[in-house]
Amino acid sequence: MISSLVVFAFGAFALAAAAFWVLRRYRDAGGRRVRSSMLACIGVALAGLGVYLAIGRPELPDQPYQARLEALKGRDPRTFTADEALAVLAQAAREHPEDALPFLYSGQVLLSQGRAQEAARQFDAALRRAPQMPEALMGLGRAIVRMEDGRVTPEAVAVFQQAAALSDDPAPWIYQAMAAMETGDETNARRLWGEALTRMAPDDPRREMAARMSSGAAGGR
Repeated sequence: MISSLVVFAFGAFALAAAAFWVLRRYRDAGGRRVRSSMLACIGVALAGLGVYLAIGRPELPDQPYQARLEALKGRDPRTFTADEALAVLAQAAREHPEDALPFLYSGQVLLSQGRAQEAARQFDAALRRAPQMPEALMGLGRAIVRMEDGRVTPEAVAVFQQAAALSDDPAPWIYQAMAAMETGDETNARRLWGEALTRMAPDDPRREMAARMSSGAAGGR
């Protein structure tokens, strides 16, 4: 982080000096012939930007950015921070632009960080490359629900319906059941809870709730 701060300080000082020089030349020239001074100012700004880019992004440890990425590849991914994981996945997406997986995994990381809008964009990017990927559909549906403060909107229901057709995961059915409950459609909600129940493993902790909801024993909503 120290070198990043040095770059920022250098840039601020250099730009201030260049601006002072421009104003001085402007005054000495009576408001004329300042083109060379302006070009010098722009040159200093570009030089400062170049030094910053050489050092890399400040949210990762100080080293040249590419070297940091290479170092991360040698580590156990389970030890990555969210920013480190996203950096590695972003490079994978650049190197393999047609592969849906880097976008899927980026969306999952972002969703776990509560960054639902960014996650939705990543899931959408995954689906553009693999339209039948149920994990990306589930991720997109969950991101939409998060963006709507927990409400399962018709848009989210449509996404969960697509996921349900491609997977035996009970989750899409649970979300559809929740949407039916939100609209007061208890008959459909019981049916959807039943569909979720049939897809749950014997040790699934959600089985008791699903059984109760599908039988109508929850007393409505």
